[in-house]
Amino acid sequence: MQIGVDCQLAVGTRRIFVLDPDEIRRMALQFMLHDEYETHELPSLDLAVHKAEEWPPDLVILGDALWQNPNSLLEVMERLPGARLLLVGDRDSERGRNVVARGMGLIGGSLRIELVRHMVATALAG
Repeated sequence: MQIGVDCQLAVGTRRIFVLDPDEIRRMALQFMLHDEYETHELPSLDLAVHKAEEWPPDLVILGDALWQNPNSLLEVMERLPGARLLLVGDRDSERGRNVVARGMGLIGGSLRIELVRHMVATALAG
């Protein structure tokens, strides 16, 4: 049984890559989103780029280990062009405040299904 699933989203074809070396967080996000979106969880940028050759993502959810370094964030944007980005990490860190101030979406704190689904829908709509 699917609880709280938006039927309009569930029949769409939006593709999301959850890119994070943290397997537990990656799988939790994939579980929260798989009912409404085509969601793929990947541990590295190289694997994501390879998969994107055939199935380009609409949105990339990027774990904090991969965006803390500004050069890493730029590399993701270069290697996965056209995909929107949504970051996961600590909103209260200096880097977290900087990316929010620049207008990037950041899922902070504990991962709650309502928050994650709302943030993803907002990122895809924008």
